[in-house]
Amino acid sequence: MVEVMFGESEGGAMKIAQGYAENGQVNGIKKSEVVCIPFLLDIGNINEAVESEYRKNLIMELYTANGRVDKSIAKALEETWPIYLNEIERLKKYASQGEKIRLWYSNAPYSICGYYYTCSLLKDYHCKLSAIKLPDYKHGSDNKILFLTNWGEVEPEEYYKYLPFEEELTASVISEYALLWNELKVDNSALRAYVNGKLIGVLEDFYDHIIRKEIPDKEFEMVQLIGNILGKYPLGVGDWWYAKRIINMIERGELEVVNYHENKYCQVLKRV
Repeated sequence: MVEVMFGESEGGAMKIAQGYAENGQVNGIKKSEVVCIPFLLDIGNINEAVESEYRKNLIMELYTANGRVDKSIAKALEETWPIYLNEIERLKKYASQGEKIRLWYSNAPYSICGYYYTCSLLKDYHCKLSAIKLPDYKHGSDNKILFLTNWGEVEPEEYYKYLPFEEELTASVISEYALLWNELKVDNSALRAYVNGKLIGVLEDFYDHIIRKEIPDKEFEMVQLIGNILGKYPLGVGDWWYAKRIINMIERGELEVVNYHENKYCQVLKRV
């Protein structure tokens, strides 16, 4: 069995979950290979190859959205990028060997894009594919409903509880998702979003109305605005994307910098 995750933290959580099983605990996932496909395919040009310099540079831009090009971050990505690319080769190798592959995905745009991409990548391999989709919510303490956006919100010791949700992917289902991915590539919008149960290409300013709704009338720090948005609208969109769009609003004169800071997240802003 090969477990496929679509975010770095999720890949790490899966390895922790497998560690529980190795220690004889019932709340673990049986030890197997873990492959991570963390390419943020909901953002940018998807006609450029996933392995391209374009994708690497885009991820670097998002990781440094706070405006500080930290040399350690750049070095870490340079060192990690070959590992990312090798994950694709590992996945293809396991598929060619007929290994069973299980995809863990959610409705977060980056995750479902990774899911569609992987179906497209593996559609011509004769291997068994299955998937576990993260439910929209779970019952927390006091029977409260906790809404879920991505697998990173699930504790590793709880992963095993979702094994009953596994569904086999037939050849026709895999082909359909591969077709949907190809349609998204033809559309090739700047952004992809999950809207009314469907993954669609949208304009770069798709989430701007949410930002505008949350901008206070008084002065505010960018980080506070982004935190409010993430807490109020759990859409599976990263803080870096909101930072990128807020910076765009500053450049267009919609917002003004009151107090400059090298770390843009710490800048004090106000409406113009």
